[in-house]
Amino acid sequence: MKTIAHLLFVYVLVLLSIDAVAQNIFVKTEDGTNNTPVALAYVNVYNGEKNVPAQTVQTDDAGNAMVSLSSFPCHITISALGYESYTQTFEAYPSNKEINIALTRKNTGLNEVVVTGLTRPTQLQNALSQYRIISSSTLQAQGSITLADALSTQLNMNVNNDAILGANITMQGVTGDKVKILIDGMPVNGRENGNVDLGQINMSNIDHIEIVQGPMSVVYGSDALGGVINLITKKNTRPFSLNAGFNYESVGKYNVDVNGSIKIKKRNQLSIGLGRNFFQGWKYNDTLVKAQGNNNMYFPYHRSLLFKPKEQYFLNLDYVYTAPSGFRLELANDFLNEKITDRSAPSSYSSFGCTALDNVYKTTRSQTRFFMDGKLGKTGHWQSQNSYSLYYRITNSYVTDLTTMNETLAQGTQGAQDTSRFDDINLRANYNNKWHKLDYTAGYDVLLEYAQSTKIQDGRNNIQDYAAYTNLSMPFANDQLVAQMGLRASYNTQYSAPVTPSFNLLYHLNDKVQLRASYARGFRAPTLKELYLEFIDVNHHIIGNPDLKAETSHNMQVSGSYQFYKKGADYAQVIVTGYYNDINNEITLVYDGPANTNTADYTYGNVNHMRNAIANVMTDGQLKDLHAQLGYAYTYTFAETGQYSAYRVSEITANIQYAWAKPRLKFSLFYKFSGSQPAMQQNGDGTVTFNGTTPSYNMMDASVERKFWNRKISIVAGVKNIFNVTQLTPQDAVAVTSANPHGGNGTLSFLPRRFFTTIRLNLY
Repeated sequence: MKTIAHLLFVYVLVLLSIDAVAQNIFVKTEDGTNNTPVALAYVNVYNGEKNVPAQTVQTDDAGNAMVSLSSFPCHITISALGYESYTQTFEAYPSNKEINIALTRKNTGLNEVVVTGLTRPTQLQNALSQYRIISSSTLQAQGSITLADALSTQLNMNVNNDAILGANITMQGVTGDKVKILIDGMPVNGRENGNVDLGQINMSNIDHIEIVQGPMSVVYGSDALGGVINLITKKNTRPFSLNAGFNYESVGKYNVDVNGSIKIKKRNQLSIGLGRNFFQGWKYNDTLVKAQGNNNMYFPYHRSLLFKPKEQYFLNLDYVYTAPSGFRLELANDFLNEKITDRSAPSSYSSFGCTALDNVYKTTRSQTRFFMDGKLGKTGHWQSQNSYSLYYRITNSYVTDLTTMNETLAQGTQGAQDTSRFDDINLRANYNNKWHKLDYTAGYDVLLEYAQSTKIQDGRNNIQDYAAYTNLSMPFANDQLVAQMGLRASYNTQYSAPVTPSFNLLYHLNDKVQLRASYARGFRAPTLKELYLEFIDVNHHIIGNPDLKAETSHNMQVSGSYQFYKKGADYAQVIVTGYYNDINNEITLVYDGPANTNTADYTYGNVNHMRNAIANVMTDGQLKDLHAQLGYAYTYTFAETGQYSAYRVSEITANIQYAWAKPRLKFSLFYKFSGSQPAMQQNGDGTVTFNGTTPSYNMMDASVERKFWNRKISIVAGVKNIFNVTQLTPQDAVAVTSANPHGGNGTLSFLPRRFFTTIRLNLY
């Protein structure tokens, strides 16, 4: 009995000692606006060293979590999606073992932080450029699988689809070859006909998108003449996470992805994601083929689809190391493999057999990024951004025997088989500091491009660009006015690169009003294809022009934002923006005489000039559980003598989301009206003229979202293209002449009305 008594005594002492070392407290989180629980918020406990949490706990469906405090002083931080971060410091054990915390909702239109073109993260209201953000919640509500989906209802943007080259964008009336696409600030390579295929950029690993309309050539160099679209990847910080998603669209799209992340020894974070996208194609557009010698017998099946079958596999890897000093290192890779199958109607059909000529396009994309950043001195900050991008595309033409389904490579047809490879190495670094009130940034930007293709003269070529840039900014008038000047100078191995300046002003009239003005020069360098293309087959004879000049532009922008309502987390603001764009030396194909009886000889030339002015009005507001963004854009394109008359285009957009707290439902509506506009035809001499009018149209998507099982399951169900707009053919268009390198009649095609559902499982 004495032995048992001693053991019980020791056991009680151990329990008391444990309680003396670590004491549990209950944290209860709720929405400060409607007092509803905030589930899945992260509660981090920091003992002394604030960079590394000693404990991380997630709140349950009732907004509750239990944490242990073991040493003092200690800090608790709480972060939740859509809310401001909360921090509380404890010098000793709290007298109340239950802590109630009301979290403040983020004013997404006011306090969002942007990083594109900046050395350090900056709040939107303090950024000198005008930014637009597409949040992760919007991407999910839209059912966005690719970047093309995400941009489809944005103001001043139009996404067009090509059966083989994929989705491309027009922004501010400027074509996609003048818009730079970035992932975490590093450029995406692999342009076909000047455009990056937006359908090849997957959204499964994207946290949000930052859009800058207007040139950012000082920082990003070529192709940023019309603007920048920067995709910011997800940054996992949880000790362990595992989630999976499945998306289905009723036109035959099946998409699945799995993502996981683990923290290793507190300072290392490893994340991996993979998935598959599949589209079976839509809308047969061929006529049934008659049998040779028998007009009453037809081949029984359609084969050619307007939207081609497509299959994609993708992989994302990310490793992050964070040192106690704040030094950060990141190594990431995005990989995609795509196959597009273009089946044609039978080329021959008789009682002896049936064959068809089919094309298969296989694309591999890979971008590896290596980042480092840290502090230097008391106020200095440096960062190094480097990437290697690979674009590899194989084109194969097959003769398919439709009786045996055997495929053989087409022989004797020039250009039927092709392999193209483009390797880009981008090396960037900058240093930012302050001297008194002067904020200065200096950096370098090196781009090395290498091309190998049967369509490139001599089979391979390269172009190298070495640039230095600087930005200087200083506040005036009691810090109400901030002025910035930027300059970029570069040396290019293939063309004369222009010096690129920029000027920005930001004036805080008061806490509610900000005024901005800017001037910038932009440029777009001629691509390796435009310089050295040698594309010759039965239908084409296009030769590059090594004497091309860079496209240049003058761009001006003025804007004003007024926050006319603010109460707690609720707000309303209006933003009025005006743009003026003047683009010179536009590069286009130019007729250069007949090559043979079947084709015409083309080369590239600096031919066109384009000017437009744009007025935007956007309102953004939040009232309790309702968030709305409404926009109107008016674009006036000036006349070009001998080419086209002046014309006007209007757009209207609406993005409305409502969270119904009690049943935990979120309703979303996305609407866009695109006004009628001239259909532009490129002529043999490179000039552009009207060829009919594309009619106005309305697009609308809607969805509803519900979370289940302690918010570990999320289901989104919705409808895309509610008005079922499938085809827009220019009115009063005339047939395109044979002396035009781009056939077709300017018809726009869209996928029909379709239902979609997305299921996401937060397994851990």
